[in-house]
Amino acid sequence: MIDKLIVDTDACIKLGGSEKFCFLQQLLPLLAKKAYNHRHVYTEEILRPASVKTQLNKLISDGFLEIIDESTLPVNEKAVFNAVYNALTRVMLNHNKPRENLGEAYSLAMAKASSIHMFLTDERDLQPIIDRLLNTGLDDINCIRIIDIIEKIKLGEIEGFGRKQAKAIWRLSEKSTEIFDKKIWPNAT
Repeated sequence: MIDKLIVDTDACIKLGGSEKFCFLQQLLPLLAKKAYNHRHVYTEEILRPASVKTQLNKLISDGFLEIIDESTLPVNEKAVFNAVYNALTRVMLNHNKPRENLGEAYSLAMAKASSIHMFLTDERDLQPIIDRLLNTGLDDINCIRIIDIIEKIKLGEIEGFGRKQAKAIWRLSEKSTEIFDKKIWPNAT
């Protein structure tokens, strides 16, 4: 289990987007000792479905999830935040869609400034950007994606979850059931 994890919008929506299955609320405490959302992600990007906010609010009330932003950082950490945020926005923001990837930029800058080494996201192309711009061998940040969670379940590293739950997570993430059944976790019938 990792110490600290910051969670992106897409991971929250994919894991928490079901009223029936509270995967976000169940999985985060099994992945890390403490989880964080950047305030921008929590207030501006996670707007629906309502089940996501319900699960996040439960994690907050349990003292597991904390909403953070740069306003509380000490001066030296705020300088790191600003430098990382500016570097990321130059590379990640699309001028035609200026709000796209803003949550990732805020979250990654906060992670770098606060020494949070794990970033739960489902952005497939983000790790190379992180490696190129942020990872220097000191306080490196690594992405955990939905596929990584499925692999952990498959290896028995996440207690209480099996193939059935992994497939439900995969389907809620709007990924191909056929790929899951044929390549990721073939059913041994």
